[in-house]
Amino acid sequence: MATIGLRDLYRAPITVDESGKETYGTPVRMAKAISAEMSVEVAEAILYADDGADEVVKEFVSGELTLNVNDLMPADLAAILGQTQDEDGVVYAGEEDEPPYMAIGFRAKKANGMYKYIWLYKVKFAIPSESYNTKGDSIEFTTPEITGQFIKRPDGRWKAEHVAVPTEAAAASWFSAVREPKEDAA
Repeated sequence: MATIGLRDLYRAPITVDESGKETYGTPVRMAKAISAEMSVEVAEAILYADDGADEVVKEFVSGELTLNVNDLMPADLAAILGQTQDEDGVVYAGEEDEPPYMAIGFRAKKANGMYKYIWLYKVKFAIPSESYNTKGDSIEFTTPEITGQFIKRPDGRWKAEHVAVPTEAAAASWFSAVREPKEDAA
């Protein structure tokens, strides 16, 4: 079923300990979402045998996420681009900035009242282009767009996705922490 909305954009920082284990920080709500476009690159190989295709293998390589939002606040820019922010809230961009990987989550409403919930596990954003226009005879909004690359994390996972009504347990807690697979009870 098609989606008819987009909302609740979140970011969660990733920290890596000395052993290389990645953990997610507490999700933080970002700007209001206008659009989110995901494209995925897949590696493909076809094995031919007996004069025909015998096996096809398709494997996730990486992806690109383009977010269009109502505004990118200084704290969000500093966090997702590795920039610094002083006590007055001023963000400083410099050549030493290193955008960190972070998880990005959002949800898209479906026509039947359910939502598709998504977490992309490992996204790194690039410095966005900016555009400013003078006000003319009519009002025209200019909204920021930012693009990031997403990749697999060390365990091979790159996305968590769930379709549910907002009151369902997994959906109700979707943005309180980055969703991880539940351990199977042995």
